Amino acid sequence: MKMTNQLATSARRYVCINRLIGQNKQSLICKLGHLMYNIDRGLLHRAFSVFLFDPQNRLLLQQRASEKITFPDMWTNTCCSHPLGIPGETGVELAEAVQGVKRAAQRKLNHELGIKPSQVPISDFKFLTRIHYKAPSDGKWGEHESRLGFPCICDGLLMWRDICS
Repeated sequence: MKMTNQLATSARRYVCINRLIGQNKQSLICKLGHLMYNIDRGLLHRAFSVFLFDPQNRLLLQQRASEKITFPDMWTNTCCSHPLGIPGETGVELAEAVQGVKRAAQRKLNHELGIKPSQVPISDFKFLTRIHYKAPSDGKWGEHESRLGFPCICDGLLMWRDICS
């Protein structure tokens, strides 16, 4: 299964921009991608959402930081972010992109919640769907993404009780 031309072109552009300017400028590119001015001109980027469930089917939610430029302080899924334009997190074909995003999800779960990759093996991430959406946040900032969704049931998370209490 192939990504649509628009999604594939956007994915390649996103990867190329990151490689050209280097990782230390990643934050600037991400912010430019969230300006409604650019979004209204068709800028689209890849993203993912992780929905982490415990064995009793309870979903772990996270409140976004006040410093976020899009949707600050809002409650959201367990983890959402963007794959970086680095080896292992990219891919033009859907199957390759899904594997890359699973690695990105492991990276962000560790970064945001301290959940180690060994606690959420790639095999536990189940690709659910791909959605395309556009959502303004405050008029200046917003989202325009092709987002991959991954529900994941985590049986062995030792920190689950600490996070949820």
